[in-house]
Amino acid sequence: MRLTTSLLAASSLCAISPGLATADQCAPARVMVVLDKSSSMITGTINGETKWDIATGGLDQVLAAYDSSAEFGLITFPNPSQCAPGSVNVEPAVGNRTAITAALATPPPTGGNWTPMAQTLEVAAEVPSLSTATATRHVILITDGWQWCDPYDPGTRYDGTPAVQALADAGVTTWIVGFGDEVDTAALNQMAVAAGTARPNCNVNSSDPAAADNCYFQVDDSAQLVAALTAIAGSISDETCDGIDNDCDGQADEDLTRSCTTVCGSQGVETCAAGGWADCAPVNPTPEQCNGVDDNCDGTVDEDNGTLCNDGDACVDGECQPINAADDGAMAAGCCSTSDGSPVGSLAPFALIGLALIGRRRRR
Repeated sequence: MRLTTSLLAASSLCAISPGLATADQCAPARVMVVLDKSSSMITGTINGETKWDIATGGLDQVLAAYDSSAEFGLITFPNPSQCAPGSVNVEPAVGNRTAITAALATPPPTGGNWTPMAQTLEVAAEVPSLSTATATRHVILITDGWQWCDPYDPGTRYDGTPAVQALADAGVTTWIVGFGDEVDTAALNQMAVAAGTARPNCNVNSSDPAAADNCYFQVDDSAQLVAALTAIAGSISDETCDGIDNDCDGQADEDLTRSCTTVCGSQGVETCAAGGWADCAPVNPTPEQCNGVDDNCDGTVDEDNGTLCNDGDACVDGECQPINAADDGAMAAGCCSTSDGSPVGSLAPFALIGLALIGRRRRR
């Protein structure tokens, strides 16, 4: 079930190779489902339904909705039997629902099939359809057990971690889904961390399948599987702000926003347009006032649009003043200015002395 959601997410994810990316182009994501076909998948049940039926039924539902918008492929393990590493049952392609359903028609035997999980992931890393593809590539591992071949070798328990790392090095993202309470939690946690798909704030040292903070997606019933797959889908199918139709819905960068801080320090929102983030718009802007503050957060303080002050006043230094207030003040201080910019008022004493001298001369 978890796998189902994960596939759902991946199925709607698209990417474009460098130099070819345009809003009207879409290369569907490649998703290789790596499905555990060990005997415990048919002998083990969840709420009365075999794990095999839950996994295959969920996968079919996803393909019914999304196999026209993503390239799905299938690897089952062991293949053909016992502890042979898995191999490709169906190469990734659009419209693969019928082929994958046919490949899963035969359930695993009730005994004799083991769990060569690490060996199969190593094979997946070398599959040409994954290693050479230019679109976004994903592996979704669904398993209900431990890394195990008969006889069991404890030294192989954590071999899945370097196998996942090899996939990551090849540019393939691996999602880990654990089915039921018999999984090797310690190993799956390390694999999720190596894959870069660990859940936030998880405990990589956990060994308890029932722990709430495991790094991989633990599924214990159908409802949890759906929830986990939905979370995975959201992680790998989101549209990104790059001018490309990432989710292959015919639109690029639609409905993308993110939080930001405006030029005046308040909370804001940016909207993606044409592959880039637009200016940060305030969440709750207020009308500009004459107060020396950038109230509407547009980067300008007290911009006068004719409404900041009443009765024809002008906004000056954060206060509404009569339009000629500044000139009147200058007159009071000294009327005018001389050619060098100094107030005429500063020469008043000398002017009075000159007038007095002229008067004395006339009296003589």
